[in-house]
Amino acid sequence: MKSNKISLAILILIPFIYLFPHTFRLIEMGNDFELLYFSYKKYIFEFIQVGHLPLWSPSEGLGYSLIFNPFAQYFYPLSWILYSFCFLLGDLTKHTYLLYSILGISIYNVGQFLWLKKLNFDFKYCFFATLVTCFGLKLNEILRFPNAIHTFAWFSWVLYGMTLSLESKYKVRSSVIIFFSTLFIFTAGYPYYILYGAILFTFYFIFISISNVKTSICGSKKTQNTFWLFLINGAPPILALLIVLPWFIGIKELMEITRDRNIQDITFSFLLSSNLLDQLGSWVFPPISIAEGYYYFGSIITLLIIFYIINFIFEKEKNNLEKYFLIFFFIFFIFNYQFAAAENSYLFKFIWDKVDYIKNFRSFARMNILLIPLFAVLFCLIIKTLMKKKYNINFMLTILISAILIFISQLYIIEFVGIKNTYWETWQQKRLLYASSELTFFSYIFKLYNHYLYSILLFCSAIGIILIKKFNLEKFASFFIITIIAMELFILSNLQWAIPIKYYDSNNYNSLSKEPLEDIKNSFINNKVITEVKGNTYFRNFRRFNINYFDNFGIDEHTKLVDKYFQRDGTFRKSLSEKERQKISLFWGIQNKNKNIFFTTSIDHKTIDSFIDDVYIGQEKNYSNIVLDLDSYNGDQILINIENYTPGYLTFVDNWSPGWKVYIDGNEKKILKVLNSYKSVKINSGNHKIKFKYEPW
Repeated sequence: MKSNKISLAILILIPFIYLFPHTFRLIEMGNDFELLYFSYKKYIFEFIQVGHLPLWSPSEGLGYSLIFNPFAQYFYPLSWILYSFCFLLGDLTKHTYLLYSILGISIYNVGQFLWLKKLNFDFKYCFFATLVTCFGLKLNEILRFPNAIHTFAWFSWVLYGMTLSLESKYKVRSSVIIFFSTLFIFTAGYPYYILYGAILFTFYFIFISISNVKTSICGSKKTQNTFWLFLINGAPPILALLIVLPWFIGIKELMEITRDRNIQDITFSFLLSSNLLDQLGSWVFPPISIAEGYYYFGSIITLLIIFYIINFIFEKEKNNLEKYFLIFFFIFFIFNYQFAAAENSYLFKFIWDKVDYIKNFRSFARMNILLIPLFAVLFCLIIKTLMKKKYNINFMLTILISAILIFISQLYIIEFVGIKNTYWETWQQKRLLYASSELTFFSYIFKLYNHYLYSILLFCSAIGIILIKKFNLEKFASFFIITIIAMELFILSNLQWAIPIKYYDSNNYNSLSKEPLEDIKNSFINNKVITEVKGNTYFRNFRRFNINYFDNFGIDEHTKLVDKYFQRDGTFRKSLSEKERQKISLFWGIQNKNKNIFFTTSIDHKTIDSFIDDVYIGQEKNYSNIVLDLDSYNGDQILINIENYTPGYLTFVDNWSPGWKVYIDGNEKKILKVLNSYKSVKINSGNHKIKFKYEPW
């Protein structure tokens, strides 16, 4: 019991130790980490620390739902624990958020360790296997997506709960584990992994439902009958789904008006597909794989997997569970590849044509994440074989031949094919070269990661495990394997999406504001910007609203208007006249300070030019007097006092989305849309108090 507690404590701490350059802020996490994830956490935290719960984000793409935006991870319980913790600290920084992200690996580690133990592996094997998956490239690769790592963190717990459910005495415990784990998966804010999880858990349920598998896992213990097993594994996720269903419906409604989220074009689903070269890279040479899909665990692991499979084939008396698992692993690996390699898979194309749900998903190479827990079982079997010296073939000869064959393939790739993967060259190679220029003492090692380092460590691995076998040092095998994996993967795991400290925020734009409500009011009345966007740029633009949208996201009708008048970098299209540019700037408040509130006699306009002409006529004839109650503005609502002398329409140039309502003198009225995107209401002549408010429920 004490050993288990110590092992669990180590598994919680080891990701922080292994990733110590991030833990101790020697480097930062780059890519999508800040703009697509941290910016939302920072935005929400600043408001809740002053007692306001924000539901709508007016700062991005001229308005977008915050509560239904998966990037914001609004209902994930651990988010609110993070907010509470940071409230005590006094700030939510990028570094704190990164530690929170790394914690996702710790959560996964504990769940995987418990699951492997429930499969009757010795705790030493479970500990070893969990360290290997923790050090591998795939888990650390998704740290740039905090929502993804916190979704996947609970996969191992679901597998643990499902395995626990096999025994009759664990009905309640297994149900509780499955319920909370799936609830966390649903709310962690990474829809792709919900789909992936459904696939993995369905396959795993079928696997453990097989009578021989159930007996192999539980032995003589009393097991659940098929009805109870189905109920325990099916009811908790359904209950969790029912709880989050209102939120899911809100997300679905939002996605239906979001750019490229309601298209049904198979080429969209083909983006970032894996292929056979990616798979080869995942086993022997990472630079030829896209980081989205590789699952490389180090050269020594590849060697040992080859040995283990050949050794098992020649084993005369095969362990039943081992045999069933390898068959399951092989079937699932092939099925998984059919999705990961979407563009080159006939099976994927067939399923895509039949299942509407997957038509809005892309980057199916990411589905290789599902192989991680299954590899963990394989690692347990490998170390068990080594420790018990269950050799059915010539160990040294097999390892040596395997190493030579792998080296030949690496040599061919490096010297004759060349590194052709643009994904690696664009992202990973540049980081390695930058690190080599900064740390010149280790520059040669960094450069080796683009070619022969894998070969060098391959032969170090082969020699090491051969010596372990020759001198009967198997008790040191796990230590040697973990050491050689850490030596090979430590730099890649830490640098693969890293950036230098304060690479973007040396000007302190992410510093905490004590008055976020004042900031948003100032942003509302000051000039907006239309800069290039790769996420939420509210903080990078010093708390100014951005009209532009980031790729494949934003309210669809608004993005079409932006594309009509602007290049993607936010510069006007050359075909526009100076007058047209002035009208567009007035409408969106880009170069003219305005409150984006307009009175017109009509809303049947096809262009911004026509709409502003209507505004100009109203101003010339003094049709209305508009006074904004700025004190009431908080991003979720706006109060407007208007005295108009003719019937017309009051327009609030902020995107419409399901949940927005409008009240005239306290009475709810029908909300209308200008240019198919912006909120408006019809008003009679007279004095009125108008309130636009976002009320998602």
